[in-house]
Amino acid sequence: MKISDILGMSLTNLWRRKMRTVLTVLGVIIGTASIVVMLSLGIGLKEAMMAQVGSAGGLTEIIVSSDGDSGSDLLLLSDSTIQTFLDLEHVESVEPQLWYSMPIQAGKYENYITLIGVTDSYLEKIELGEGKLPSGKGNMEIIAGNQVLAEFYDYTTGEYPYWENDVLPNVDLLTTPVVGGIEVEDSFDQADGNSSDSTGDYVDPAFSTGSKASDSDSDDSDDLDDFTPEDDFSSDSDDFSSDDFMDDDDNISYSSFSSSMKRVQLKVCGITEGDIETYTEYSYNCYTGMEALKDFLKKNYSVNNVIPGQPTDKDGKPFRDLKYTQLTVKVDESDNVETVLETIQSMGYRGEANKEWLEEIEQEFMIIEAVLGGIGAVALLVAAIGIANTMTMSTYERTKEIGVMKVLGCSLGNIRSMFLTEAAFIGLLGGIAGIALSYCLSVLVNKLLAPMMMSEYGAGTNISLIPMWLVLASIVFSTLIGMIAGFFPAQRATKLSPLAAIRNE
Repeated sequence: MKISDILGMSLTNLWRRKMRTVLTVLGVIIGTASIVVMLSLGIGLKEAMMAQVGSAGGLTEIIVSSDGDSGSDLLLLSDSTIQTFLDLEHVESVEPQLWYSMPIQAGKYENYITLIGVTDSYLEKIELGEGKLPSGKGNMEIIAGNQVLAEFYDYTTGEYPYWENDVLPNVDLLTTPVVGGIEVEDSFDQADGNSSDSTGDYVDPAFSTGSKASDSDSDDSDDLDDFTPEDDFSSDSDDFSSDDFMDDDDNISYSSFSSSMKRVQLKVCGITEGDIETYTEYSYNCYTGMEALKDFLKKNYSVNNVIPGQPTDKDGKPFRDLKYTQLTVKVDESDNVETVLETIQSMGYRGEANKEWLEEIEQEFMIIEAVLGGIGAVALLVAAIGIANTMTMSTYERTKEIGVMKVLGCSLGNIRSMFLTEAAFIGLLGGIAGIALSYCLSVLVNKLLAPMMMSEYGAGTNISLIPMWLVLASIVFSTLIGMIAGFFPAQRATKLSPLAAIRNE
């Protein structure tokens, strides 16, 4: 018997019992779709995680921070440390970051930001939704993250408009005057009880716009009638006035601005790409040029002032040069990351690589995919039982036909092949239709569930992903399941006695 004859007879037999064939194929469709959709969820989540890791630094970067304590400069991050890392084999570049935290005020709203000084090449990688990059000339300019505005609170009430009422503060960071608070810890002179700013000018400690007044401050308030707040402002703009940030209430208890803080004008020149619900690695912080931040800190802190976040020597005095908060070491290939990381850690520095973390994540997702695939496999197992039942019933119904084929000289192999082909067709048709159903379900999941579950990964992130290898593997697997389920009924057909089969009614 030719292969074409076997295929033709198999399709004819399936078509003669259309309803039973359709129901059996439907079981395979459901089973195949269950496995594919379940695995696609695991694959989609893993791909989203890997994309997030890539956007946050990639697989060839090492984040280095110092384990050195105040009192020692051996393990602090400086320009000499950068050169040391550049001399290491496989290191392509080293980019420093300098972090400085400060409260800012815009109108009646406040926020506590982390201002990060970065290189020009880093700034150029930031995608802007509004404004422009810092010019690098003149006063310091800042890029604000797209979610910074959501963190502002009303310092007159302590209320967060966005998080409590789902309403953004009525502030345009690009146009609204913004001031920052500079905390100068060593600016108070214990000897005469007077305080001074970084330039040595007198600053009355009782003046504190937006801070809670103490009892002692209120007792001396009569002595401040002639004090002008504008005299204490360090402003680079002639039209800048503290009136923009004053409130009629002298006792504002929710402000981060203390009496010892120096108020300086800030300029926001750009907002990162994305709306208030879009998350990127730039969303929550503010960025500026490295040299601009250094000049800003040196201008507002005197030689003896300890800059918050900066280490000190063994005598508690600040170092002459600013120390970096972290360094990003770029390695030539991902295979060399572990070697470079071990070298950096052997020097005493604390290093972390996304590659190490990603390997752990991949192992966890392999377990998740195995569990999800196992759940889907249960449905396909039920479908296999259905195929076995269909083919068994077929052998009982076609006993006489089998006997005639044997009498006419048809070989046992041909009879077995005919039944296996029928079972394979059921699996193949169910697999193809199951893939089509899986794509439809995947689209629905990505449209309806992904925006809710994957909002922190950014717009357009899919929770379900069906790669081509999964499509091919599913079709082959469902076909094999059909053949395996039909093997025992086919084997039974070959063992029937020809004479007994012919006499069977």
